[in-house]
Amino acid sequence: MASPLVIRRYGGANAERLAAYERDYGVRFSDSYRRFLMRENGLDYALPHDGIDALPTDQRRDAFILSDINTLFGIGNGHLYFDLEALAPEMGFHDYDLTPFAHVVGLGGDFSTLVEITEGEHAGRIIYTDGELFHGVTHDDLDGKSADEAVEYLAEIGYYAPIAKDFDDLLDKLARLS
Repeated sequence: MASPLVIRRYGGANAERLAAYERDYGVRFSDSYRRFLMRENGLDYALPHDGIDALPTDQRRDAFILSDINTLFGIGNGHLYFDLEALAPEMGFHDYDLTPFAHVVGLGGDFSTLVEITEGEHAGRIIYTDGELFHGVTHDDLDGKSADEAVEYLAEIGYYAPIAKDFDDLLDKLARLS
């Protein structure tokens, strides 16, 4: 991401810290997210909302979502607000117990997040979550559902909105907008 809209990048992550995070939280990072972490280890950026209406119709939704998100998290990058290693123990905007098939990779306004699906037919996909609906989703809503069923249910109620087929696709979309 070579853009004046990038506020801060953090350099490469430590492979041992990545492995420890995956073990501690029961997640498996995709190869594309792992490559991003090893290269950037987080990204703080600001995409303006203005100009979205001028984009082709098929690009507006993605542009709005990506302008709402302003942080791609790293692991062990030392930034109090952009380091999942520091945030995860007390994270109020994502619950690994509720959605063990998804891990958070980005954060934006109103605690909307980007999550990467780690299981089932949706594995690797990047999903935008509506932060205003987060506290309305309960364990009872997802009990007994497979990862695929849970993803489809969460999309049906408007909590999940697919944004990219994988983390590389997300970065491509972000680069085109910046």
